[in-house]
Amino acid sequence: MNHVVQARRYSMWSWLALGMGIICFICVFGGPLRIVLGNIYAALILGLVSLAGFVISAVGLTLRSEKKALLWISLVLSFSPFIYKALLFVGLLTGWISFAP
Repeated sequence: MNHVVQARRYSMWSWLALGMGIICFICVFGGPLRIVLGNIYAALILGLVSLAGFVISAVGLTLRSEKKALLWISLVLSFSPFIYKALLFVGLLTGWISFAP
């Protein structure tokens, strides 16, 4: 009895999730592109893009026909706004960042 093994590959969903993760990362950690500071609409859009990237990555990780590397990378990149806030909070508590000028 011959078993047919379906080759795993990256689909459009993997690349879409990676694109959303890269957009989140650049908007948060890119110096001149920090559009989130002081603009509530940009922060809301970034939150929605981050949520969409997280959901697409999570759905893609449950599929058996997908390769997982791009999806794990996009999942971490989609969490970049939350990682930034955690780093900022730790920096304020430890004194790396001054609280007031």
